[in-house]
Amino acid sequence: MLGSITCAPQARGLTPAVPSVAASDDRGSAQVAGAAKQRALDVPGFLPAVLFSPAGSQPRPLVVATHGAGGTPEWACQQWRQLTRERSFVLCLRGKSMGGGGYYYPDHRALEAELKAAERAARAAEPRLLAGSGVYTGFSQGASMGSVMLPAHGARFPYLVLTEGFELWSVARAKSFKKSGGKRVLLACGSKQCEMTAKQSVRWLEQGGVEARLEYASGAGHTPGGDVERALSRALPWLVRADPAFALDAE
Repeated sequence: MLGSITCAPQARGLTPAVPSVAASDDRGSAQVAGAAKQRALDVPGFLPAVLFSPAGSQPRPLVVATHGAGGTPEWACQQWRQLTRERSFVLCLRGKSMGGGGYYYPDHRALEAELKAAERAARAAEPRLLAGSGVYTGFSQGASMGSVMLPAHGARFPYLVLTEGFELWSVARAKSFKKSGGKRVLLACGSKQCEMTAKQSVRWLEQGGVEARLEYASGAGHTPGGDVERALSRALPWLVRADPAFALDAE
């Protein structure tokens, strides 16, 4: 069980997301019908999550973003709004307070419980959310702990993006993920330690029948930003290729 806290230094080099013209802040201002908006989402039993809803009225897929120890859901939502070009719902989990404005996830069971509760709350609030086609993305703690609990949730989250995580996948875990509906896993690293683990994880994932890919930004360090973020942006169309719910190849 992953009960320890993996410290996540402040990410370096993240290009700030440019809010859409119609997007609101979190202060409850009036919304134009169909406009993009980001807001706090009450999650029973947990601290509030952050939910971004894309503009329009059509159904859209869900991206769940989790941070590292000391991170915030606001930061994670900023990054994933940008990476998905504000075409998907983005649900960002908060975890527990560390004091001083940062948050963490106590262990993978706590993260799994929060994920389930937050997804239920998001679907109750947003009937446009598609079932399936979900992407789970985690940085540091969110990636390491996510690797342990996600194999059972492939039907809801068939696509995984695990950045700077240090949990080694096994063939058995990969087979469980595939059996539950999992399709592809994208591993992204900026540190040598992550890359060494991820190389072996890719081998085990593929032996377990899951498509996997490693993006390594050598020298970037333990961060989801900068060169790591740019590598993620290039690889995301591979992750969700042939899934009509996404349009990441479109300009």
